[in-house]
Amino acid sequence: MAMFQSSKPKRPVISEGIDSVIGKRARFQGELHTTGSVNIAGHFEGKLSADGEVLISQGGRVAGEISGGSVVISGTVDGNITAVDALEITKTGRVHGDLLGGRIIIDEGSSYQGRVKVHSPADQAAV
Repeated sequence: MAMFQSSKPKRPVISEGIDSVIGKRARFQGELHTTGSVNIAGHFEGKLSADGEVLISQGGRVAGEISGGSVVISGTVDGNITAVDALEITKTGRVHGDLLGGRIIIDEGSSYQGRVKVHSPADQAAV
């Protein structure tokens, strides 16, 4: 179930900071996996996965599949997104693709087109 909110939800704090960054003037094409967290401020095309948090900053663009522990979209994504925990599309976020997550938040003012599936705690235990 998607929730529409105008106030900022509390997100888990990244205790060790961002491990990997694709800067706003950078372009990356390929496959990227990190056991930490990643911030995409530039352009990314391919498959992106992180055990920690995935942040797509405002102005960041992704064409491809994203998976992460938690995912926050403030930029543009053309592709499917999977989050083990929370998945949020902020008011500046634009997504065209399917969403799968434990908790999905779609902020008022964002743009989203696709299917949404929220998995139950039993589904998470099976993963």
